[in-house]
Amino acid sequence: MTAALAPQPFVSVDEYLFCEAESDVRHEYANGQVFAVAGASADHELLVGAIVREMGNYLKGKPCKVTPSNLKLRIELNHADLFYYPDAMVWCDTEDNDRLFKRSPKVIVEVMSDYKTDHVEKLLAYQQVDALEDYLVVDQDFEKPKAWLYRRAADWKPIILGAGEMIELASIDFSIPLDALYED
Repeated sequence: MTAALAPQPFVSVDEYLFCEAESDVRHEYANGQVFAVAGASADHELLVGAIVREMGNYLKGKPCKVTPSNLKLRIELNHADLFYYPDAMVWCDTEDNDRLFKRSPKVIVEVMSDYKTDHVEKLLAYQQVDALEDYLVVDQDFEKPKAWLYRRAADWKPIILGAGEMIELASIDFSIPLDALYED
């Protein structure tokens, strides 16, 4: 027999945002429940850094901006509030100007260690973001470069990319060889 987990007290959005601003540990939020975000591996951080660097260089001087994982995404879904920390987001909407979170990214990137279990919840939630056009999931295995690109225009069906293939984010007219993200 396994022990039942004690229910967590409900936390309001305002309480979450206040506590998160003071916390040394990042937390995601799902309709009143708060969950600590696990730390990242060196490979994860190298890939996020490469993605943000390449997109940032490309977007320099353009109206869109890219940020790494310390900025939250807020999704309001069926009277529920969700806050996630995507590994990278690109947003172009000048009205999306809250300093603690974004609501309308055009592109979301996640670097994941276990694609099969990690991506499903976020894929379903991210599809509800009206402005989102491209969702890129990058595998953090440097031995076998692989990525899954989901596009609103393709009804969120995955395009599976491997070594030697190009990542093409049509929403921001950005393309890069997948292999370039895995280079030292």
